[in-house]
Amino acid sequence: MKNNSVGTRRAGVILGLAMFYYVFLGNEYLFDNMIAEVARSEAAVIAQNYILGASVIGFLIFAPLNRWLKGITGVAAAILAVVISCIGIFVMQEHVSYVSTFAAGVVLFLILGIVGGGAHYLVAMVMGKSAYLARAVGTAYALGILMQFLNNNLIASDQLESIVLSVSVAVLVMLYMLVSYSESQQETSLNVTESPVRIKNPGLAAAALVIVVFLMTCVFSSLDNAVTLAHVSGKADIGQWPRLLLGVSGLMAGVLFDIKKRRLMNMMIYCVTLLSTICMVIIQFGGSFVVGLVVFYISAGFFVVFFTAGFMDLSGAMKNQALWAGMGRVINNVCALLIGTFSVSLLRSQSQMTLTIMAIVLFVLIGVAMAGYMNQLEVKDGRRAVKDTMAGDEEKIVAFAGTFGFTKRELEVFRVLLVSDDNIQDIADSLYISRAALYRHISGLNEKTSTSTRIGLLQFYYSWSNDS
Repeated sequence: MKNNSVGTRRAGVILGLAMFYYVFLGNEYLFDNMIAEVARSEAAVIAQNYILGASVIGFLIFAPLNRWLKGITGVAAAILAVVISCIGIFVMQEHVSYVSTFAAGVVLFLILGIVGGGAHYLVAMVMGKSAYLARAVGTAYALGILMQFLNNNLIASDQLESIVLSVSVAVLVMLYMLVSYSESQQETSLNVTESPVRIKNPGLAAAALVIVVFLMTCVFSSLDNAVTLAHVSGKADIGQWPRLLLGVSGLMAGVLFDIKKRRLMNMMIYCVTLLSTICMVIIQFGGSFVVGLVVFYISAGFFVVFFTAGFMDLSGAMKNQALWAGMGRVINNVCALLIGTFSVSLLRSQSQMTLTIMAIVLFVLIGVAMAGYMNQLEVKDGRRAVKDTMAGDEEKIVAFAGTFGFTKRELEVFRVLLVSDDNIQDIADSLYISRAALYRHISGLNEKTSTSTRIGLLQFYYSWSNDS
């Protein structure tokens, strides 16, 4: 029963994050098209920057709102947010004037930022302790990209698109409310594992990760601008189909990043950043645009999964998890806004030497910041996790083992079961025993405690009292 509950919640938060990606990207696309009808290109670009800024504010204010809006008040606020969002979408779609379209966009993206903060927070709470966090993020990102692609290619009417986006906002908010309520009803015993990544000093790790993501955004945003400039100038037509590479790269990143419990994630994204930096320089020197386009879309998907999963991992060690779970999106959007004008000016200047020097400097700085961040991480195996078991639980563990007559080896196995949600094979590997031997030890633990499953054993332990 518990496994079904956990599986349902995990599916719910992944779908919620996918819906956020779709709703955010879909409304951004709609806003860009509508504002372009009532403003010059320069004004339209500035307006887009402002709505992204509004979404950043939404992400930041989600944390206090999440504390204040509970129960009936929270439900009323959610309904109000849906109503205002739907009104904003239809005002944008009508694009009567620049002022009305711009104002509707700002309000809408403020609300989407708040809802996005909620979507990221729920994933961090439900999946943050899982060894498959990056895979969950990559799957959600791919689904969001696919939904947006279908939306852009199958819906020809602006009115119909507005209806679909409005319904999607309502579904997204409803998913958040349902999963949030489900999470609040779970017993403490459902969250008995630790993240496979331990943060030595959360403050230092947070500072280093912020710097890493900020500097990487400089590279990826500049590559994005290089591709966009080539498209706008008529040198190449990007079209819609290459966007599917974003979804594919998101899935690839999720699978690859989760290898060995995200031990290799930071090195992988560093290599992807190197490839993107080289590609950006090659494009400016007249290299193949097609190669640059493919590298951009593949690397962009890897980057999104990296900064999303990275900050979700980090948030579990921070005092304000609701704030830090979506901080990756905040840093990415803020940096893109800050360096956008400078990046475009540098790319238009055609100064290959300046661009090359800037790219090299950025890459070196990213390496230094990444080294600082990785120095604050410790990926646990089964034996190390045992050593990090909370000191306050030690007396209870010993008393529990003594009461039910655990052998020394059974106690060692039991300690690992308390802190790991890995599969049987991974736990056996961490203990340097065979899968069959591990099954025998678990069977012995179940027999001595009159339980029938691994989950039942843990639930019994957490409900057991020394005075029993």
